[in-house]
Amino acid sequence: MTQPWVADPRIGWRILLTAELPDAPDPGVLAGHLAVLAAEQQWPALPAPRVDPSLERLRTALLAPDEAPLLLGMSGRHLVLSAHHSAVDGLSLLAILGRLGLAPVTSAARGVGDRTTSGGVARTIGRRLGEVAFRPPAEVTPPSPPVPQPGDVLVERAVTGSHRTATIVAAAARAVVEHQAARGRTARHVAMAIGAVRAQSGEAIGDHSVLLRLRDVERLDAAGIARALAAAPVQTPPIPVEPRPWTPLVARAATTGLRLLAPRLGSTLLVSHLGEVTAPHVERLAFHPVTGGGSGISLGAVGLGGETVLSLRARADSWNDDGLEQLLEAIISLLREESGASGGQ
Repeated sequence: MTQPWVADPRIGWRILLTAELPDAPDPGVLAGHLAVLAAEQQWPALPAPRVDPSLERLRTALLAPDEAPLLLGMSGRHLVLSAHHSAVDGLSLLAILGRLGLAPVTSAARGVGDRTTSGGVARTIGRRLGEVAFRPPAEVTPPSPPVPQPGDVLVERAVTGSHRTATIVAAAARAVVEHQAARGRTARHVAMAIGAVRAQSGEAIGDHSVLLRLRDVERLDAAGIARALAAAPVQTPPIPVEPRPWTPLVARAATTGLRLLAPRLGSTLLVSHLGEVTAPHVERLAFHPVTGGGSGISLGAVGLGGETVLSLRARADSWNDDGLEQLLEAIISLLREESGASGGQ
């Protein structure tokens, strides 16, 4: 029996990896690789690669809610992979990139191993509900009143050097505090969700992801965040791992709860770093994680060829390009400070 996918139903749960290649890819060759991959993964037949001269428009189309485990798009020299998170995680996107004729593609990211979990389902849910009631996570206020519209806003920028997750989290937390202070608000209880895996899965494609979570991050420096990450338990999923007769009922209740409480139950930011990647046939990578819960903002990172591309993704009903770019600029400025203080690593 497959474990149910229980998640915030307001979003499409698609993750995005964009690869800039030396030359434009061949749609026919990619379609052949897709057919082989779908058969090996026992997926339904995948749609043919989409082609659009506008990278922005292509990304928007590939992030629209869709049950397909994998969608592929091309825009000039850019190859865009869009995967449903229930079928594929971030590191698996790198493996898929290799399977599309661009091997070798590897990451130096390490998993968290057999680290303990945050406890049983009831205990975990009780703790999070208590947090909602007494210590809700800090929000990130959009710089201008939102204009409701569907979809997500994506921004990205490269910064020189390789940067550890703890340093990126420290810079992001400081940026949130300063962003809120500039608007006359106090960022208390900054909560960071950090994507990870139990172990590097190599060529195994699937969702092997787990979530770590840090609270009150604004009180910690980069060294303290590194220690907290090393000790943080894996967050328990909202349903029992082993199916039971009552699992469908619990899943329905969890889905309803996520829908009602997601704005307060989530984290200030979600951070997901794909690590330092080796991909000799790729010139640049950008990763956009999901935007579930809390402020609905995710920070993606991936290192390649001596630089790290940082990305922010937020819901378009709350943020616009200018506002999100300002926040990313602040994170990068503070990241340079953090990296200089820690000797670059």
